[in-house]
Order: sequence, then structure tokens, then C-alpha cells
Amino acid sequence: MSDLGKDSTPILAFSDKKPARLLADYLTSCNIDVRIGKGKPAVSGYDTADVDQESVDKLPDPIETSRYQIIVLNPNDVQEALKIAEDFVTNPNQAKYQQAAWEVGKSIAGSKDSPQRVTAKSAGVPVWLQDLKSTPFMSLVLAICLGVFLLSYLGASNVIYQSLTIRSIDELLQSQQWWRLFTPAFLHFGAIHIIFNLIWWWLLGSQLERAFGSVSLAVIFAIAAISSNVAQLLVSGPNFGGLSGVVYALFGYVWWIGLLRPQWGMGLPNNLVYFLLGWLALGYFDVLWVNMANEAHLFGLISGCLMALATHQLAGNRRPRN
Repeated sequence: MSDLGKDSTPILAFSDKKPARLLADYLTSCNIDVRIGKGKPAVSGYDTADVDQESVDKLPDPIETSRYQIIVLNPNDVQEALKIAEDFVTNPNQAKYQQAAWEVGKSIAGSKDSPQRVTAKSAGVPVWLQDLKSTPFMSLVLAICLGVFLLSYLGASNVIYQSLTIRSIDELLQSQQWWRLFTPAFLHFGAIHIIFNLIWWWLLGSQLERAFGSVSLAVIFAIAAISSNVAQLLVSGPNFGGLSGVVYALFGYVWWIGLLRPQWGMGLPNNLVYFLLGWLALGYFDVLWVNMANEAHLFGLISGCLMALATHQLAGNRRPRN
């Protein structure tokens, strides 16, 4: 490719962007600077001058439709990168790859229009700002939650609470204020509460929005918010709020999609799955220092898992857009 340095070395090509991104993120976590380049591979599939041929021979033969090349930018890193690539193609579902993707902070990041450079050294626009710009619905919900929290802190809590809390089903039928079915998700009652929820919303929501688009994330948000809020209303009444029901839905969605469609490159490390399931269970034992909206968490999780199952059944041979 014309924009590569003379010392850049393509080592592996994929037909799908997801495994390319996963491998690139893992290489980045190993302090190996790489680029994901678009385009057809060379005739041999690998540009491997001056590298160990034995390592190259262990890699799979490229296929004609390969479009995403893993390109090592530093020639001194090529040998190590080839060994990692060999291990990756043998078993791409190892937890360490998804864990590295989370640590890099952009397991499915990337623009549709240009080749991506994934380096350990950030350049240009900060990654977090690129993340916000590339995921508008995730950013919108995040901004609404922060705005509501700030206004509440400045003295408007009573007005906001009266405007956004859910009402009984009978009241909703009379008032027709159906937005109250999902607006409790925007309410938070402390710094720890909102920080915990927004971190998970950012991580999980941005992953899903890049993969499926803003409209799909909006639909997931609406279904998750309504199902979790109605469940909590029926059990404990209207005095609750928070994004955690939606967060658990996103958790269930990403978790199950990772199990049902591992080739899509999504999923969660096992330690995070255990943590979130454990946190859910602890809420029911009533041993935590905070009041937990347990039914919102549980029914959010169930709705997310069911939406993932529906996606799996309806997708057929189609893949996410990126």
C-alpha cells in the first residue's frame, strides 16, 4: 500500500475485520505497533522479506477475499508478531485476546472509510474523543445522564424526579406519559452510582453501536429500559432510578453474542462475567451497603440475553457492519 513505510511488513490477512481488530489489539497490548490496512494481499498473501520462513509457513494460506492486513510497523517486532499470529489463528477464542481488546479500549473500533492504525503510542485526536464521535447514541445517553445528574446536584432534583420517574400502570394508562417507562434510566442518586453505570454503558454501548449501528443500540436501549423498569415497578413501586438495568442488558447481549457468534469478535473476559453475575447475586442477599434494583438488573440481563439470541437466529450468514 502506498502509505506504508518502507520497513512496514504485512504478516497476515483476513476477510473479516473483527479477527483483524482482535489480533491488532492484542499485538498493541504487547507493545507492538501495527496497522490494519485494507486491500488485497500480495500474491503470496504475506510480505515477509527478511523474516523467519518457518514462522511464516505455520500461518494459514490467505484466501482471495482477504481485505484486512495486519501490518507490523517496526521490523524488529516482526518475528514476535509472527509467533503471536500463529497462536492466534490456532485458537482465536482465547480469553486473553478479548481481555487485551478491552484494555486497549476499542475492541471493535475503527472508521469505515480509511485504513486504521492501531499503535501503542497515541497520536492526534485522543482515543476517547474519537470514541464519542463514532458512537453518537451512546454519547447522547451518556450526556443526558450527566446533565440530569448535574441539574439535580444544582438544586433541580425535585423537578427532575417528578418529571422522569415511572408511574403505576393505571396512572400511565390515564396520563399517556409513556416516556416514563424508560426515563428512570437517566436518574442517578450518587457519584459512585453514576460513575459505575456510565463506565459500563460506555464500554458495552460503544462496542454494540460500532458493530450494529446507532438505531440498533437505540432499540436495545429502549427494550432493556422498559423491561427492567416495569419489572422493578411491579415488585417495589416507582421509587428507583439508574442505568444499571440497561447495563445488565448490554452485558447479557455482548456475553451471549460472544458465545453464539464467536467469529464476530465480541464477547467478555470470563473474570468480568463472573464479577457482574456475582454482583447481581449479592444484591439478592442484601449484604451490600447500597439499595439494589435487583429486578431491574435481573430482567435487564434476561432481556439482553434474549435479544442476543434473536440476533443470532435472524442474522443467518450476515455479519455486523464493521
